[in-house]
Formats: sequence, C-alpha cells, structure tokens
Amino acid sequence: MPADLLDGRTQVVERYLGTIGVRPGEPTRELLDELISAHVATLPFSSVSVRLGEELPLRLESVADRVVSRRRGGYCFEHNLLMFEALAELGYAPRLVMARVLLNGNPHPGLTHRVSAVTIDGADYLVDVGFGPQGPTACVPFDGSFVGEPWRQVRLVDLGGGHLLAEAASAGQHQAMYRFELTQYGATDCEVGHFYSHRHPESHFVNTLVASRMLPGQTRSLRNRDYWVLRPDEIAQARVADAADLRRILIDELGFIVSEAESATLFTAIAGD
Repeated sequence: MPADLLDGRTQVVERYLGTIGVRPGEPTRELLDELISAHVATLPFSSVSVRLGEELPLRLESVADRVVSRRRGGYCFEHNLLMFEALAELGYAPRLVMARVLLNGNPHPGLTHRVSAVTIDGADYLVDVGFGPQGPTACVPFDGSFVGEPWRQVRLVDLGGGHLLAEAASAGQHQAMYRFELTQYGATDCEVGHFYSHRHPESHFVNTLVASRMLPGQTRSLRNRDYWVLRPDEIAQARVADAADLRRILIDELGFIVSEAESATLFTAIAGD
C-alpha cells in the first residue's frame, strides 16, 4: 500500500479504536476478541443508510466517516472493511473472505457477505463484525469449537472440499448463517456484492429496515416495526408506534445519529408492516 494511503489508514484506525475504546497492542487472540466485542457493542449494524437512499462508497475514509463519525450504521461491506484495515494496521495480516448467506433457504446464493480470516500462533480464526444480531461476538476458531456467551454462540463446521459453514446456536437451536471457502478475493468482489446489497430491488437491505447492537449480556434488534431486546433469560418485544418512537429507539437504544425528518421517512416506509 502506498505511503499516503498507509498514513490515511493509520489516522482512520486511531479514530476507530478511540471510538470503540480499545487500546492498540500486540496481535493476540485476546486483543482480537476485545476488538470484536467492542465493535459490535458500539457501532450499530443497519440498513438505515440504504433505506434513506444515501450514496455508500466503499473508500475507507467514507466508510469511517459514516459508520464511526456520523453513526449511521452499516452492514458487512462497511463494518468488516473497517475491521480488516484495523487488523492490518495492528499486524494481524488479515485475509479477505467472501461468503454466501444461507438464511433465505437458497442453497447457492451469491457472494454478498464479507468477512476476514487471520492466523494467530498457527491457528486460523474467522472475524466477522458485520452479520447483525446473529453474528459472533468473538473470533471463531476453525477447529469447530463454539465461541460467545452460552445463550448466543457461533462455530464453524468443516463441510469438506475447502468449504466451511458458519453456524449460530441459541436455546439449543442451530442455524446455518453462511458458507465460505478460502480462496483469493479482491476489492472488485466486494464492490459487486455491495452494489447488489444496497441497490438491487430484491436485496434484503433495500426492502427491510434492520438495526442492531450486541452488548455484553444482551442483543438489541430492530426489524421494521418490531424491536427486541434479547437476554439470557428473557426476550422483550415492542412495537414501534410512530416516527418519534423509531427515532428514540435508533438514538437511545441503538446508538444512531438520525434527524426527525429521516426518522419520519424511515417510519413512512415501514408503517404498513
């Protein structure tokens, strides 16, 4: 990477680490888990900007501006780009990985999910801070062991032939999230998947308002007019009443910065849900 881009990355990563409250250090598994946990608790996952029709360039500075500085949320192509560059800056030597999301039942969907892989002390780990309320809150080892709190865990299943499956487990139920293989990917793959995700008329993010944060001991999740707070021993659910209620949830519960006008636009789109 050219020196000027490296300097720009260093400044972005310093601002990012300051925002999520993590001090830089040696590239250990412990620091990696701290980064992931702080990221998903601080920076919301969402389709807010997609639903508002905003331009979403994947330049690092642009992503950092809207996700870190302006608190607009984002999804995998934004969150995992930030994490990838932070890991590179901290010496983890991350590898870009593209995945196929399996939640809609399609056995072979497109490559619309971005994650990272790292190797620490000879062991491989998945890093994903961009999958929303079902995603991992720690790095996931390739050895098949579960990570996370007992009531929300993730593991990788070796499918053979170089393919791996990311699987979530909660309340004794397992759900396939996405499948991937370790091959060479590049920025163009991300641009294609990102364009589909925020522009294609059949994209989940184009058609659904989603937002979430995963804090220690709880997951906060919004889907259109339904809002949940999930804890180990309970699930609290509420119905978004109006634009003011939506704005309160987005700001107070999920950590966004949104205006009254933006909240009104978002609520109008989901009012019939």
